[in-house]
Amino acid sequence: MEEVRKKKKWLERYMPFIARSPEMQVEWLAQALRRQVLASNEITPYIRLLLESEDSGIRSRIRASLQELDYWMIERLVEAADIYDTPKLFSILPDCTVEQVMTALGKEAPPYEQHPRLVRDRLFYAVYSRAPHLFAPAAAKLRVSGRAPLDFDETHRRFLELLEDEKLLSALYPKAKARGDIDLKDLEALQSLF
Repeated sequence: MEEVRKKKKWLERYMPFIARSPEMQVEWLAQALRRQVLASNEITPYIRLLLESEDSGIRSRIRASLQELDYWMIERLVEAADIYDTPKLFSILPDCTVEQVMTALGKEAPPYEQHPRLVRDRLFYAVYSRAPHLFAPAAAKLRVSGRAPLDFDETHRRFLELLEDEKLLSALYPKAKARGDIDLKDLEALQSLF
């Protein structure tokens, strides 16, 4: 028992974010955002740690905690999350706005990424799944604003084709997989046939 206490004290002292409950982690991030003590790129690792758990109970607790944050704080979290964590973040956001969708769609894969198209497709799919009604307006606003990445039009067009392919697969094989369960790899394989 004493060893567990020592370990917990050590974690609280040297790794205060990890030693906290999910609610307290969200509160810690909120305080850091209010105080403006961390830059966007300094918040990114904390977002990754927050979203690390795949447990649905923990995810629902994080979602509940995020509902209590101010709009601008959620926007900063979306901005700070990297392209790999943004799909997870969007899955637990309480409400989405056009600005948040624009920020997410404007993210680019890092230059060292070996499969940037797949990463962007996953991001687009996660954002579309979370807020399909905001996807088209956000894409249009992103283009007009000039903040779109260089390959945005091609990626967006390709993603829309993948959605059409998903509809085709769902129509051809309605019992094979439920809508939303079709993997992007399946769609890319289908795309390569045409």
